[in-house]
Amino acid sequence: MRHLTLLCGLVALLGGGSRVLADAKNPTFDDDVLPIVKQHCVNCHSNDKQKGDLNLATYAALQKGGSSGAAVKAGDPGKSRIYTLSAHIEEPKMPPNGNKMPDAQLATLKLWVEQGARENSGSKVAAAPKASTEIGLKSLVKGRPEGPPPMPALGKLKLEPVLTARRPGSILALAASPWAPVVAIGGQKQVILYNTDTGALVGFIPFEHGQINSIKFSRNAQLLLVAGGKGGQSGKAVLYKVETGEKVIEVGIESDAILSADISADQTQIAVGSPSKLVRIYSTADGKVVREIKKHTDWVTAVEYSPDGVLLATGDRNGGAFVWEAFTGREYFALRGHTAAVTDIAWRDDSNVLATGSEDTTIKLWEMENGGNIKSWGAHGGGTASVRFTHDGKLASTGRDKVTKLWDQNGTALKSFEAFPDLGLKVAVTHDNARVIAGDWGGVVKAWSAADAKAVAVLDANPLPAAERLKRAEATLAAAATKLQVVQAAFDAAALKAKQATDAHTAAVANANKISADLAAAQKAVTDFTAAANAAKPLADAAKAEVDKAAPAVAPAANKVAALEATVTAEAAAAKALADAAAKAPGNPDLAAQSKKKADAVAALSAELAAAKKAHTDAAAALKTAQEKLAAQSKAHADATAQIAAHQQKVAALTPTVKPAADAVPPAKAAMDAANAAVAPAKAALDAVNAEVAGAKATIEQLKGTAPKK
Repeated sequence: MRHLTLLCGLVALLGGGSRVLADAKNPTFDDDVLPIVKQHCVNCHSNDKQKGDLNLATYAALQKGGSSGAAVKAGDPGKSRIYTLSAHIEEPKMPPNGNKMPDAQLATLKLWVEQGARENSGSKVAAAPKASTEIGLKSLVKGRPEGPPPMPALGKLKLEPVLTARRPGSILALAASPWAPVVAIGGQKQVILYNTDTGALVGFIPFEHGQINSIKFSRNAQLLLVAGGKGGQSGKAVLYKVETGEKVIEVGIESDAILSADISADQTQIAVGSPSKLVRIYSTADGKVVREIKKHTDWVTAVEYSPDGVLLATGDRNGGAFVWEAFTGREYFALRGHTAAVTDIAWRDDSNVLATGSEDTTIKLWEMENGGNIKSWGAHGGGTASVRFTHDGKLASTGRDKVTKLWDQNGTALKSFEAFPDLGLKVAVTHDNARVIAGDWGGVVKAWSAADAKAVAVLDANPLPAAERLKRAEATLAAAATKLQVVQAAFDAAALKAKQATDAHTAAVANANKISADLAAAQKAVTDFTAAANAAKPLADAAKAEVDKAAPAVAPAANKVAALEATVTAEAAAAKALADAAAKAPGNPDLAAQSKKKADAVAALSAELAAAKKAHTDAAAALKTAQEKLAAQSKAHADATAQIAAHQQKVAALTPTVKPAADAVPPAKAAMDAANAAVAPAKAALDAVNAEVAGAKATIEQLKGTAPKK
């Protein structure tokens, strides 16, 4: 019956009396449609009475449509219910109890829609954009897709802002790419893209449909969904390519601004929530509404598909939160517990846990097996405005207490970032979990390090025109170049001082270590040589005893040899004389006997002499061996004793130098630490100026040719 109510006057409108068209080939609303509306439809669809929420009194009101959606889709009569129901192509046929309008009037209506449904002769044709490419995915990739992450391409995005206002608007929409260093900020009539690694502005994407209330990146980071509209008039959701800013598809027959929107993981659906209390699901293939969810009792403030594409979560201003089957619209869970408006919804990467933020101050976590609330904590006094999961399972949030925070899933605050001047509205986390970015009611957008909570960037939500940015960049470069010389000199001086202090500390440590090592070596030598001397002393004494024992035998042995040698000589001469006499008197047996006796005596003496000589030689050798051993052991003992004395002197000399050397190390280290500590701020200052120079150069290079030529 809604469709019947919506178009009950249209058939009458077009089935009335014939009239001459102002321009039969180029019909317009003002000249050719409005007169018939006034004649046949204003009784039911006027400024005073609007059956089915449809007002046909003005062109703007007609464009808003009614409770059943849009009545006209410019350029496409087959998707314009004003034509298809009147021509009895679709049900319900209009009028419900009348005949189909005359063919001539249907032809006029069809021609008007085909030509763009112009308001008047001065209007431009505004045919509804159609999808420029098939974006539905045949399969989903869990986690980070292969290949480099999509980044805005140099020279593809606009560098000139659509609008520069007197002050930035409230940050109602903010999103970070899941896989690339890009953040998208909802500005006034435009999305502003920044590089989150460098803080550089990379481009603008115009949004001509009104206030931007929602920004979401597709799960593969290729696309950017921007939604919003004009309050009480119209709502649109537009899908853009991240790399080029090119519009892919535009959907929305909303009669009020869209508050939240998301694209399914397979990129076949776009879900939107608005003050209509409905969740509408659009097809990305043709922009048609494929499903409506009517369970909510108040404005639908949050919608988000699960990363695996199976579920859709939604929340409303009355505290209602639901989970639906994404491709049937059947209710999966009703999440009861919030006592005020649900402001945001976020899925954990594994799709098993859902986070909801609410004006009741809490963040609640819900498990998807039974829909149970597994954790709840008061996050922001006055209300939680936004919550996001990080890839590593933490949660970032911001709210009315003006503070942005980072939590674990137990509700423990891990970091609290510097407070905003005004209420925190939106939060995002960069692809690498390294930075938390948030914006407030006054239009301030800040980025902080997640590791130490230090502010790293302020992102302008109201950028100046390109010419002004170029002029500022040139001024910044000139100032930074001058400043660079000063900070470079300061850094060089600090680095030199640090090196000198480090060298002095190294030398002090080396000196103290050397003295300690030398003292230890000397002390060890005293110990070792004392042991050696002690070992050599008994050996020397033993050798002395051997000498004393061997020495007395040598002289008697020598005397005996001398006596025997004299005797043998004398006896040998006597034996020879007898032998000669016996030879001369061969007949004298007595002489022969005496000669033999004497010869035998000489032989015996010679043998005794040989034995005496051997005894003498042995005694002399034994004495020599004993004397050599004594000399060696005496020398060893003497040498060890001398070394003991020498090293004792060294120990005595080194001992008093140990403490001064050790005492010199701490002040040298303190000086080194102080000098090195002074390098860090000097380096930070140098890095900051170099970053200024690099950023200014990059901005100048980026903006070349975008500023008006002088």
